Amino acid sequence: MSKKVNYTDKADHNGDNYLGDIYEPDNSSLEKAIQLIIASAEVNPELIDIIEDLSDYITDHPYREIIGLTKKLENGDRMDLLGDAMFFKNKFSRRVAKSQMSLTEQRVYVQILSHIRISFNQFIRPKILENSPASEIDALVFTHIIEPAHKAIIDFDKTITKDFILGMLFFLTGKCHLVWDKTC
Repeated sequence: MSKKVNYTDKADHNGDNYLGDIYEPDNSSLEKAIQLIIASAEVNPELIDIIEDLSDYITDHPYREIIGLTKKLENGDRMDLLGDAMFFKNKFSRRVAKSQMSLTEQRVYVQILSHIRISFNQFIRPKILENSPASEIDALVFTHIIEPAHKAIIDFDKTITKDFILGMLFFLTGKCHLVWDKTC
């Protein structure tokens, strides 16, 4: 596949440039889900079911003792994360509160929060249980959670940063959906 680059500035260019055979990987299933949400919201604005799905994530986990983000990180020996964790969790909390009327945004958040929870439990938690070093845990969080979630959501909202995705992770931690120690 070739891509054409058109110049619109006033620099001297002799014609347009063509970049040939650029490999563009298929979208991930998470990216496809977000694209479908956006498309379906345009034709069906009454997607009320999503409110229940989102409320499952933004409320405390019903079957775990609620001890808060600070105690969760303390129990998991990750107090090094506390400052950023509190800051980015609160930033995401404010965004969720602000976007309660946007069904499209709520659906996107449900997809991303689900991805974070599943990826954490499949890739990160087993390493926590094996007492893997913090550097390995952090690398897995980036590889399996932050990077794919950011890649999926950036086309929906260009203001979303990787820090914002990290805030979603710590939001779920604070609501006891994610466990950073061996207690559960």
